[in-house]
Amino acid sequence: MAAKILYGGELHLPDIPLMQEVIESCKKHGDRIFLDDVKMKKQSTFRQLLDNAGAISSTIRKLGQGPGKIVMIVSDVTVEAVTTNFGIWLSGAASSSINPNLPKEEILNFFKICRSEVVFCGDEYQEKVKEVVSLLDWAVTIICPNHQDGVLDYYRCLEEGNSAEGTVLEGWWTGKDHALCILFTSGTTGSPKGVLVRDEALTFCRHLRIWKDNWTDGSVVLLTTPMYWISNTWTNIYASCAGIKLSIASRMSVKETMETITEYKPTGWSTGPSILIEICKEEDVDKYDFSSIKIIFIGGSVLLPEHRKMITEKMTCNKHIIKCLYGSTEVSLATYEPTFLDIESTKLANVGKVAPGVTMKVVDTETGKILPPYAVGELCIKSPGVLKQYINKEFTEEDMDKDGFWHLGDLGYYDDEEYLFYSSRLKDVMKYKGQQIAPIELESILLKHPDVQECCVVGKMCIEQGGELPTAFIIKKPGSNLSEEEIHTFISGKVIDEKKLRGGIFFVDSIPKSSVGKVLRNELKKLLS
Repeated sequence: MAAKILYGGELHLPDIPLMQEVIESCKKHGDRIFLDDVKMKKQSTFRQLLDNAGAISSTIRKLGQGPGKIVMIVSDVTVEAVTTNFGIWLSGAASSSINPNLPKEEILNFFKICRSEVVFCGDEYQEKVKEVVSLLDWAVTIICPNHQDGVLDYYRCLEEGNSAEGTVLEGWWTGKDHALCILFTSGTTGSPKGVLVRDEALTFCRHLRIWKDNWTDGSVVLLTTPMYWISNTWTNIYASCAGIKLSIASRMSVKETMETITEYKPTGWSTGPSILIEICKEEDVDKYDFSSIKIIFIGGSVLLPEHRKMITEKMTCNKHIIKCLYGSTEVSLATYEPTFLDIESTKLANVGKVAPGVTMKVVDTETGKILPPYAVGELCIKSPGVLKQYINKEFTEEDMDKDGFWHLGDLGYYDDEEYLFYSSRLKDVMKYKGQQIAPIELESILLKHPDVQECCVVGKMCIEQGGELPTAFIIKKPGSNLSEEEIHTFISGKVIDEKKLRGGIFFVDSIPKSSVGKVLRNELKKLLS
């Protein structure tokens, strides 16, 4: 079959500024609940968002913030934090949400990159933030819901500011390249990079049919993703424009999440696969009621077919309600599943088809040649959602090619029906005796063993033997007596000789993951050094 470039079709974006759309929607939906923090027992209507975000915007502008400035947020997802985020956007400044659980040294580094003069922080992070800003050589205003000396009281800002209800946005608000937020990458390929997320990129995501067809006026969406995830921003923007209620379930345990779903009955959820897998591992999962959920969007990490089947069996009563998404902070949303697949479908490992407005090519990593169906290569994207700059790094030809395609650093392929399949991070691919080996291929096989609960495969460098030796770290299911010999026997008949687990098999109690559930392969590689 011939090589081709994949195109998702046209997507016409409206001329109205994104934040003007938010304002008009809040006016329309008025006293309906927009934010419902189920843990803190706080709510905000659409009208209150308009009033309070407008008041925060007034305060921020009085503090000298506006276009070209970056206001930081160091907080979990709360009514106050989300309202402040909208307030920053209305002021014309860009918000930058940082993981509040990072060490002080890392948060200090983000301050230095952003040169932030104003920061909002959650109550429990106030002392940490005070310590961080004391190390800077410029003044920083701290806004916090819990007033203390040297801190600007969030609630006082609400009393003294102005509503955004009558605001008509013009000038810099109407520019497609205006920065709405700065989000930092996870740093899996080195130091975190600050992505300038433009109005156009978020307008592009807001108008994709994936949301319109599944989250409608009156839907209730469970919000569990942290402030510093791009999907959190997508969800907040779309929900505010579409009259959707967000049930905030921030920093909850697995059991608390199950209780929240049972009690608050969300109809939709956008999340990573790790929390769903953890729920399925719970012994008493059958006690909880997940029947209200009509659609689960999964992104941020690949969902293996075995895990999709497990989630469908244990959480959704065998209803097919999962749709996988694929994208990144740099390119926004790139692909999504257009329909629900049967659980026995051969396409169960797919991450969707190219979204409207998106052009994608799969290229040979050495020659740059565009590849045909089923050939694995690097995924490259062109769309209104692609970034135009980092704030702390210049682009190279490895990032964006001369034709304007962003190189994602991910390997994958498409089939004859143009479904996309993720293979691996380019940097994670092992090479042994000239054979390229994607970890996910071996992990998918291992997960088919009835006694394997979780696994991760990495390469163990051994020049004498010809490269990187595939090495498996495995978590056994409770009560299992699984042995290394059984695993070797199980996998040997399913792979070619070069892909056998020559680096060894290690049974572990846990596999290291980042705060957003991504497996930290480098930590496992360190154990092999």
